[in-house]
Amino acid sequence: MNFNAMENYRAKYRSEVGKYYNGWVHMLSVVIVGIASLSYFIYQINEPTVTEWLTLPIAILCVNFAEYAAHRWLGHIHTKIGSLFYSRHTGDHHSFFVEDYMPYQSVRDWRVVLFPTYLIFAFLIGLILPMGAVLYFTFSANVAFLMATGGIFGYLFYEVMHFSYHLPNGSFVEKVPVWRELRQLHNLHHRRSIMVKENFNITLPIFDFLLGTLYWEKPNKKES
Repeated sequence: MNFNAMENYRAKYRSEVGKYYNGWVHMLSVVIVGIASLSYFIYQINEPTVTEWLTLPIAILCVNFAEYAAHRWLGHIHTKIGSLFYSRHTGDHHSFFVEDYMPYQSVRDWRVVLFPTYLIFAFLIGLILPMGAVLYFTFSANVAFLMATGGIFGYLFYEVMHFSYHLPNGSFVEKVPVWRELRQLHNLHHRRSIMVKENFNITLPIFDFLLGTLYWEKPNKKES
């Protein structure tokens, strides 16, 4: 996709965003629900054993894999079950942002950066709640709430990191070691020729490394 095609798509996408959409409301609704849920889960944890504590890193690792798997096999492969996600991700996000043209330009552009607000509720109700119930009755309350803590932390971590990769040029992210390299990995993923093959992790590239889909090269031109 060339620059003119991208600009034409951006104009079309923006014209179809509802007039009542507010990026701040979108972001704050996710942050409030996420932080409130995280605080509640942490408050419920009561003197966990060393073994129970292992639930937390395992949960975070599972979210990292889910991030990778959903992105690779649903976000970039058209399937019946993932058709809406594919349309929003490959169709919208990768047409709106291409390599070296990554920053959003207005608060209304946040609609194509952040997950829809309803998704955090679907994540909590459809995944965290049933898994937590199983772990609660199978193992312990601590295991259940540590899993929930790791799960919602992973979700928020994804949103924060992905949003940071689309900040305007000159943002603090460009100056922070490791963070700027993670940003570059995502920038490379938005190269049309490799977007279906490499750099599917958004947060930490754990499964890109393990599954051989990690690709790196130094930035060679200024984003605009």
